[in-house]
Amino acid sequence: MKKLLFIITIMCLAITGAMAQAPTTAFDVDGIKVIFKPTVKEILDVRLFFRGGVTNYGPDQAGIENFALNAAAECGTRKYTGDAFRDTADVYSIGLHGESTYDYGSIEMECVTDYLNQGWDLFTQAVVDPVFDDNQVELLRNKIFAEMRQKQSDPDNYSDELMIRNAFAGTPYATDPGGTEETLSKFTAADLKNYYHSILDKSRLFIVVAGKISKEELVAKIHASFAGLPSKQMYHAPTYTTPDWSDYKVLVEKRGLSTNYINAIMNSPQVYSPDYIPFRLGISVVGGALFGDLRTDLNLSYDPGADAVMRQMPYATMSVSTNQPKAAVHEMNKMLNYVRHIGVSSSDLKHLKSSYITTNYIKQQSTSAITESLGEAEVLGGWEIAEQLPAMVNKVTVQQINIALNQYIQGLRWSYLGNPTQADDATPSFQEKLH
Repeated sequence: MKKLLFIITIMCLAITGAMAQAPTTAFDVDGIKVIFKPTVKEILDVRLFFRGGVTNYGPDQAGIENFALNAAAECGTRKYTGDAFRDTADVYSIGLHGESTYDYGSIEMECVTDYLNQGWDLFTQAVVDPVFDDNQVELLRNKIFAEMRQKQSDPDNYSDELMIRNAFAGTPYATDPGGTEETLSKFTAADLKNYYHSILDKSRLFIVVAGKISKEELVAKIHASFAGLPSKQMYHAPTYTTPDWSDYKVLVEKRGLSTNYINAIMNSPQVYSPDYIPFRLGISVVGGALFGDLRTDLNLSYDPGADAVMRQMPYATMSVSTNQPKAAVHEMNKMLNYVRHIGVSSSDLKHLKSSYITTNYIKQQSTSAITESLGEAEVLGGWEIAEQLPAMVNKVTVQQINIALNQYIQGLRWSYLGNPTQADDATPSFQEKLH
């Protein structure tokens, strides 16, 4: 154990030293905010972020942004046909991808530093001059449908969707950013083109770059490629109001599965709140308690857990898959109450911090992960949140964790995928109030 802690400490010190030599900076290039993380890695990653996510469109257009950004990155440009675009990317091992989530969309390019010029050319073409060719769009639509059906057949993924639908009804998050087959079927290539150009606006864009490139070269490339992007009416971020989940409501969906999938959603502080990091560490403690109790001690579930989710409307979850829902839900409530009332010990917090910081650094080993975390943090309150995470974790106290868990978790909202008869039998457990 001492040897393991020593290795973890050395890893943290080594990575911290490397990070200190290459601080993240932010600057403006022709009206576009740029967040830049220099690294010694030979893989460079660039992401152009679009603010807004599902607030940019209505429920009847669910999935249009994800579809449009995918098409911009895959369906060819005025310079390259779809086939030529993909062939060039394959020759130089250039990764290009577009997607949209609840809070933002992005177009990402990843390449080896030696092929930066080729990668940047494809990236620029995808952003500035995409061609939404009818045939290419139809091929992409079929690909998206296949991926969607595969995802929906996975009960873990589908149970998460069920939880969101139950918890966020009446809010922007009730709109699935991936859309449905019904909504995606009606979008034409012209619809995607018009939508894409409606969000191609400097006031809602920013760029995140991580890799081996000088600031001077980066600024020159951004200026040459994107100085002429349109600058429309100033973007104003929407106001989000997270629902209060204290009613213990259960949404049950019947599914013929070998096990039942159960989720509980809980309120959480905003990501930029000083309570968020203590709360997130506290949820890690809840996850450990669930694992130890439901899997190790009682054998009620193979993979119980808890997580805190960073979004404009943040939340925390507990999840379990089980053949004994009544007993499992009772134990989930029991463990959550236990952690909220007993709290975290100083020794547990010390180990938790080491594990959390090391895990964070491991996740940041790729330049793609770096641009994703910095960009997501920028959307949610400021890129500094991601940069300063280790320091913020180290400052957390036992008292802060205990206060945060009790302040924000005042109730639960449940979702259940599986046998409805067993769900009815578990009703008393679902209705157990936190105390």
